[in-house]
Amino acid sequence: MNDIYLDFHIAVSPDESIREIIPAALSEYSFEGFVEDDLGIHCYIKKDEWHEDIESIIKEISEQYHLPFVQHISTTEIQHKNWNEEWERSIQPINVSERFVIAPSWNMGDDTKKTVIIIDPKMTFGTGYHETTRLMIRLMENYIDPNNSVLDVGTGTGILAIAAAKMGAKNIVGIDIDEWSLDNGIENTRRNNVEKEIAIRIGSLEVVPESNFDIILANIFRNTILDLMDAMLQKLSSKGKIIFSGLLGTDQMVIEEALHERNLKIISVLRENDWIAVAAERR
Repeated sequence: MNDIYLDFHIAVSPDESIREIIPAALSEYSFEGFVEDDLGIHCYIKKDEWHEDIESIIKEISEQYHLPFVQHISTTEIQHKNWNEEWERSIQPINVSERFVIAPSWNMGDDTKKTVIIIDPKMTFGTGYHETTRLMIRLMENYIDPNNSVLDVGTGTGILAIAAAKMGAKNIVGIDIDEWSLDNGIENTRRNNVEKEIAIRIGSLEVVPESNFDIILANIFRNTILDLMDAMLQKLSSKGKIIFSGLLGTDQMVIEEALHERNLKIISVLRENDWIAVAAERR
């Protein structure tokens, strides 16, 4: 493969949560790979697909998510290599709750008392290493009942849909606009033997003709949650619950106001470091 790529080296603090945001946000601009080093993150994209201003994009992401010290260091032309393979080598099992551990298929760990969610990520958001994924699963454990129907908006690796299936939910639909998520999500449902319970679809809510879901999950960015909230609520049953994350603590007031305007009440808020997850239901 002789494609020429651009390597944007971006200085980012060593904080794990911040280093999760940059790849998730830049993936919307067709970046194909991300590799960390001591200074920050190398972000890779085909040269002929890049027509943006990296400085402006970094500034916009930093302001939106209140990120400290994110700075463009350099841009270098390089030949293609398998960044995803290099990145996957760093994935280790991680405890999410008292019940669940998330692990790649090549390193399942040795904790036999917990339920393993097998996730082989392909640079999509949702590996279990980010606080918001862990917060979502902890709230799901509180509110998902056996045989519940579930809609997972922005399913990514399929991790939340898979967790829902392992909690006993049925008729689970996971959607995402990222084509990578379609293949990766389907692969992960098969690895976890829950493909019969989960349908992974490419697209936004227009690909979901179903309604009356018992639970709706959305671990996505705040602005996307606000944009999709009305459409998501149209898919929620009269006694259903909706669980959000991808939210900083500073987003809580905005989300509370949006829910209040739509006659929903917050029933739980969990926090880990600077991140929160919110569960709400109709009044």
